[in-house]
Amino acid sequence: DELVGRDSLLWKVETIGDAFMIASGLKHTEGELGGGLQNRKSTARAAVLFGKSALAEARTLTMPNSMQCTIRVGVHTGDVCSGVVGTRMPRYCLFGDTVNTASRMESSGVPGRMQISEATHALVCGDDSDFCWDERGFVEVKGKGRLRTYLLRERG
Repeated sequence: DELVGRDSLLWKVETIGDAFMIASGLKHTEGELGGGLQNRKSTARAAVLFGKSALAEARTLTMPNSMQCTIRVGVHTGDVCSGVVGTRMPRYCLFGDTVNTASRMESSGVPGRMQISEATHALVCGDDSDFCWDERGFVEVKGKGRLRTYLLRERG
């Protein structure tokens, strides 16, 4: 939660089991963010920076079995639908292909690494010296087929 609070573009959606889902850009209108491509770039960047911070934080933790904590991070960019579900215990939920693809980026990823979709890569690769990516190639993704993905390369 503390990492989410560092960036106003981020929103904690839910925690289910060992999965922690965040979304970027939900709380802002396109007018507030500048709209268009710049909006998509800034929200994708915020999600990737969060993932990078989460990986770094996990590396500082030791599990009860004395092993280092290792997580997988998955990021995908696109539109979502949202709404409040339930009457007795209402909760805010996100729906759509973007949510499913982001989940698949995590589940088909590599422990200790961040895997992103081609759509996200197109928005964050540019001239940004903060990120360096290794093309993983095509990965079989349940419900999607073969998708080109990229892994964040840690800087030495």
